[in-house]
Amino acid sequence: RNGSLVFEMSPTFSLNQIEWAFYRSALKFQILEHLLQPQEVTTVQLAQKLAVSESSLFRKIKELNGLLAEFELEIWQGKLIGEETQIRYFYFELFWYVHSFDSQPLPIDEKYVGLITRGLNMRFTKEAQQRLSLWLRIMKARLKIATQSFQVLREKMVPYTKDPLFQQLRELVFRGFGHYALEVREEEAMLHFVFLLSFSVLSEHDLQVYMLQRSRFTPTALTDTLILEHILHLYRPSFVPREIEATCYGHLLQIHSRVYFFKGDVEVFDRENIWQLEAQLSSRNIQQISHELLDKALAELNIKPSDKNSLLMMTMVKYLSVITIIDYQINREFRVGIALKMDELFKEALYYMWLLYLKNLNGVVVERYRPEQEYDLILANYAIKTKTPTYRISELGTAYDRETIKKMIRERFK
Repeated sequence: RNGSLVFEMSPTFSLNQIEWAFYRSALKFQILEHLLQPQEVTTVQLAQKLAVSESSLFRKIKELNGLLAEFELEIWQGKLIGEETQIRYFYFELFWYVHSFDSQPLPIDEKYVGLITRGLNMRFTKEAQQRLSLWLRIMKARLKIATQSFQVLREKMVPYTKDPLFQQLRELVFRGFGHYALEVREEEAMLHFVFLLSFSVLSEHDLQVYMLQRSRFTPTALTDTLILEHILHLYRPSFVPREIEATCYGHLLQIHSRVYFFKGDVEVFDRENIWQLEAQLSSRNIQQISHELLDKALAELNIKPSDKNSLLMMTMVKYLSVITIIDYQINREFRVGIALKMDELFKEALYYMWLLYLKNLNGVVVERYRPEQEYDLILANYAIKTKTPTYRISELGTAYDRETIKKMIRERFK
């Protein structure tokens, strides 16, 4: 149209459908699907199966190895090499993400979900049942692989061997999986344990029950408590209701379980966009707070910080989500009074300009200045005798004014 290309689609059509077709047909995705299969194939055989040249296949495998590095995985001689925990984690993340673009829901293994439901006396949402079923699908494929490495998992599970949920799963896996004619080892119970705690499978109720039963002295439990205390400290002297505190504790349990047991992440969200949005809307510097929380969590979990591990970077975004939940629930107010002396028309226009700018900051309430009212901050273009922090606006309000005022609000919110 007029020398330009215009893309239009009906309201019932989603770009997700295009993405789904794109991922399914992508050579890299097809390579990864083939590597999940139990039969070993040479590079030549794989090239023939995928109908590509060996040089193209080698190039794609090299690119994939670059992406798999943060998961500590590598494609070598037609096999995916690495810790079994990481392999299953990677495939779950990949398939769950790719299937999110499919118009057809993931199938649910009713028999398996029923086994877990009865064995643990828990209830699972439809989405949680889909997650469980996908985990089973990956498990069944990987059980047929002769050589599996569980060294890191066994080491990390030492503090959890007496955990009540793990003990239940240990009995359930050995007793229940006989129906599937699968030979399982104790590590399968360990994998189920870390999966249930890390991937939004347990309901809020079941999480609360588990938190009352678990040891308070495991690495993740100690970290959950430490980080929750630091987050609650941000709101003192305000009182955070117990139910909100418990909800956030449950989120932290899942966040830290994933950080403790896994590495790498298939990123679903644009982190930079999230932080840009946070900078526009938040009345405090949550990115800085999240970074400090991550440093404390990694120190407690004895994990080395790494900018190359995107799971750690996404953990900061998850801390943002936890803080946002509390912010909105307790609805703390930061009251700003605007005092202006100028022509009435300009006064009205400038007031609304600041109102529009500041009202998007979470918790900020803006109103015209009244001497008898208490404020956290006063914006004025003339001198006011008051003990309240005051900012003198220059002219009609410059970009410098806006950034400085936002910084002042964030400092007061700490």
